[in-house]
Amino acid sequence: MRVELKGSFWEIATLSLAGLSLLLVIVNAVLVVRNQSIQVDVNERQQVINQGLQFARLRQAIAQLLGNVAISKQDHDISELLARHGISVNAGPAPSAAPAAPQGK
Repeated sequence: MRVELKGSFWEIATLSLAGLSLLLVIVNAVLVVRNQSIQVDVNERQQVINQGLQFARLRQAIAQLLGNVAISKQDHDISELLARHGISVNAGPAPSAAPAAPQGK
């Protein structure tokens, strides 16, 4: 099979560029669809990360509250529960009633 191109150089060039433009439009459409699916995946992962941060703050607040209860009530069961999960309960220094007076010379 032999293909003959009839016409002037400009007609052939125009037809070739039109075909190339059509090909580029198709490639662009494929890339847009692919990009949208990747963007959906990224948004889902970002949502999981954000929820993890919220849960981390909640877990920290719960652990702090349980630690305070364990110290104030001297509850060894809560202390052991926290220790099993890698959280140590330590009573901090007691707050002083009044600051120490500065010593003058």
